Amino acid sequence: MIFHIVFTLFVMSFSIYLIIKKVKAQSILLFAGLVLMFYSYITGLNTQFLNEKQSTNSAILDMFAYIRHTLAKDLSTLGLTIMCGAGFAKYMDMIGASTRMVMLLTRPLKSLNAPYIVCALGFSICMILSLAIQSASALATLTMVTIFPILRRLGVSALAAASVVASGHLLDIGPAAATSLVVSKYADISIEQLFVEHQLPVYAFCGVFATIAHYFWQKHLDKKDKSTDIYIEEEQKNENIAPKYYVLLPILPLFFILFFSQYGIYKLGIKIKIDIVTAMLLSFFIAMCCEFIRYKNYKEVAASIQIFFDGMGRMFAITVTLISAAKVFAYGITCTGLIDAFTSLVSSLGLSASVVTLGVSIIIILLSFATGSGVAIVYSFAPIIPQFANAINADALIMLHSMQNAASLGRLLSPVAAVIIIVSSLANVNAFKLVKRNSLPVFVAIIVSMLSIIFI
Repeated sequence: MIFHIVFTLFVMSFSIYLIIKKVKAQSILLFAGLVLMFYSYITGLNTQFLNEKQSTNSAILDMFAYIRHTLAKDLSTLGLTIMCGAGFAKYMDMIGASTRMVMLLTRPLKSLNAPYIVCALGFSICMILSLAIQSASALATLTMVTIFPILRRLGVSALAAASVVASGHLLDIGPAAATSLVVSKYADISIEQLFVEHQLPVYAFCGVFATIAHYFWQKHLDKKDKSTDIYIEEEQKNENIAPKYYVLLPILPLFFILFFSQYGIYKLGIKIKIDIVTAMLLSFFIAMCCEFIRYKNYKEVAASIQIFFDGMGRMFAITVTLISAAKVFAYGITCTGLIDAFTSLVSSLGLSASVVTLGVSIIIILLSFATGSGVAIVYSFAPIIPQFANAINADALIMLHSMQNAASLGRLLSPVAAVIIIVSSLANVNAFKLVKRNSLPVFVAIIVSMLSIIFI
């Protein structure tokens, strides 16, 4: 049994190493999963990968049939939700609704003349915006042309202003976040309940403490560095400024999900249900109607639906395939008995669920830091968490939520994370120095997140 564990750990470690080296994650996870499944077959650990109805009557072929079955299942359920969310976000960006929302929320900052208070408030506004703009890179790109210039005009250094923007998407949160959907699925909890009762309270605590940390940390480092960089204002071109009422469009899916739930009309005795995909499609239809009112050109508005589908297709290629590959990888790990061995070890050591959750979170942070992305890590480990939590009498939701937040925060400390690369490039600052500026607020958020999830 020891050899089986060593072999599995070797395959896992080598796979993570290759992902860190920027080898395509889907390929690595699929291949590693097949290797572990094949190993479990030839050693007799597992000789049946599908039930009798799904089986091809060949264990070797069943390994590949398992991939097909997983991809088909994910595409029709979780994958469709993620794809619709991406399509809607792409459309909001195209019609200028996201830009209008950012402009509205950043307007009050212009009237203040307290640089580091505005700096901290700018971070809070980014966090609020992240509820509607789910992509950290997209949010950073938008706020680099709004919040960043405001802070620079007030005398805040480029590094401090860039840090506020880069760390603004502090945690993945909300019904449209891909990792939230994964947590909801494996924790067996509705997405609206996860958002309202678990994510929002933790997000609020993390936001308050991270905002305070930003105020003191950026002020301290600017004073310590004695920054003398001069801000040269560049002409900004607002090519697509949407009407003011468009500010409501990005939050429509969230509104519909909460309105048609136990937190909305259920309290009036009206039992109308709505799922995330339906909420996205309804919101998209409303947005198209607004575009028709705006331009009075049915042909162009009708053609704009392609933007939605392009966003869906891109998300399938990037995220949905990653989810399926990660599930194959996780299944391969399960087939070799590593999870059973690990749970037995934890049980024999008598470690508390809180200690185990903390340990898992630290590992996720390190992996997210190394890879620059927490998504692949969350997708890889999420499928095995419920089984593991059940074996040690831990709460799967707590472990999954901790893992999700750890992955989000870990990427903000990584100089190879997409959001860090984008912001450092646009702000013309060093990525490693930017990560240093993120460090204290992120570490504060890590501690607050862990404590909040465990004790709230």
